[in-house]
Amino acid sequence: MSIQSVQRALRILSFFSSKNPRLGITDVSKRMELPKPTVHGLMQTLHEEGFLQQDPETKKYALGLKIYELGTYLSATLKINQVGMAPARRLAETTNRMTRLAIWDRNAALVTMNLFPHFHAGFQHHLGPRLPAYCTALGKAMLASLSEDICREFVDETEFAPFTPRTRTDKALFQEEIRQIRFTGFATESEEYMNGISCIAAPVWDSSGECAGAISISDSPGLLSGPDRDMHTRDLLATAMEISRSMGFLP
Repeated sequence: MSIQSVQRALRILSFFSSKNPRLGITDVSKRMELPKPTVHGLMQTLHEEGFLQQDPETKKYALGLKIYELGTYLSATLKINQVGMAPARRLAETTNRMTRLAIWDRNAALVTMNLFPHFHAGFQHHLGPRLPAYCTALGKAMLASLSEDICREFVDETEFAPFTPRTRTDKALFQEEIRQIRFTGFATESEEYMNGISCIAAPVWDSSGECAGAISISDSPGLLSGPDRDMHTRDLLATAMEISRSMGFLP
């Protein structure tokens, strides 16, 4: 049995994103189709508890530091982060590429760790924690590692909206790509989600042989056409297997 006030408060928190970092009472009231006084009470309570903060000039709200605090605790307790940090950091330094760990969450790739070589530090400001699965290598790698039923349900229920001119929106071609990923063991993506960035990703497995997440390296589009592509792919696959073994996976 759900509690309405708690459900509404959680919905309010879910409205904030990189595209909507600040929201006013009117914004939220329209989205929730609730009276402004009701929304004001909910948001004021979230503010008092530290889950929201309010700009004194605009009176608009943003996520509070309590969210960051809890997220830090969660990140530190995820097993894939605990066992994967050292190998992922080594991969970032070896390849001189941005490296990410992610898990599957509600039909999307949820990034749990970003690791950057020194000269790539600027990329961290452009990547959100939740990435669409159909146009990112991390998402494709995990989706290809899930069951046929889950993959088919994902394709049926997901709108393949274009993020860039290179986003692939043909579902039949996407399913063929998933079959190819199952064969090769890794996924690729070039400027399908964000202009100027390409990516190679491989799944990470747990002790039960199920997909526990994925690891990727990212850089400019030249990553997929340069002379180091095969070497970096081998390094990526080796690192994914190292993390999988640490997760208890037995090939």
